[in-house]
Amino acid sequence: MTNQSLLEDLDFLRGYWETTLWKPQIVADNVLTGIYLADASYRAALATLMLQECAEAARRLCAVFLSLQNSRNNLLACLKQTLPTAKDWEDMINIVEAQASPEKLLELLGLEDGPLKTAEEFLNTRALLRYAVPVSLYERGPPTVINNKTGPNESMLELYNTDSSDNPVTATIPLEEEQVVALGDATGDFVTWARDFLGTYIDRKESQITNQSELQG
Repeated sequence: MTNQSLLEDLDFLRGYWETTLWKPQIVADNVLTGIYLADASYRAALATLMLQECAEAARRLCAVFLSLQNSRNNLLACLKQTLPTAKDWEDMINIVEAQASPEKLLELLGLEDGPLKTAEEFLNTRALLRYAVPVSLYERGPPTVINNKTGPNESMLELYNTDSSDNPVTATIPLEEEQVVALGDATGDFVTWARDFLGTYIDRKESQITNQSELQG
């Protein structure tokens, strides 16, 4: 592959890094800013939007991780594919938890001496397997959502869908501030980790091309 082709691929990856990976966090931040200022009747829809962005952020992180692990020479093609499933998410988390150290995690991704703090946070964050549920809810598109009012000021969101294998998926989420904030925090973490990993890869590839051009010049 010529340097020109590599640069074109890196242009795509940089655009993916700048917009596609960042979008869930931007939307989530705006939802958090406005959800409790909005009319109370809007809150169920906004909380559902927050869950959707969290699921997308998780799937984007999974796409970046698995592509770096398995297909570094064909990263662009991998990131253009359909987003990973809940099974892919579970596989990724099991791989992460099997690593002995953040350094080993970075080595697995081909990012030796890369973003150590990010790898450490990813490795040390517990209960990430639970996010397989929101991922599965959105594998086939947005779920059906029912706002079940369980008390004068209490509600539970009930979500229904089928996953990519046509298995029924259901979930219930309390419509309360703590839960919405937790989803926002998770979305921010997933976006940050994905962008740190991919950004490191892009920076290194760009440096390699620059160094090669200087040697050839």
